[in-house]
Amino acid sequence: MDGNSRIKVMNAGFIIIRADDYPSPRIKALVKSHGDYKTLEDGFKTKAARDRRFKELMKEKNIITD
Repeated sequence: MDGNSRIKVMNAGFIIIRADDYPSPRIKALVKSHGDYKTLEDGFKTKAARDRRFKELMKEKNIITD
């Protein structure tokens, strides 16, 4: 998905998230005003814990992953 498409999707009310491992397991969300990903949730002790939370977030109707 290109940048313009991401903006359209976010303007339609969606939140775009992704998993990240550095510097520690965390979940990041795309910030519309910057076009950057910022930490949404962190503090996970393991990648498995982060992945479980990611899976929960993906059940929400307005959250997608790129």
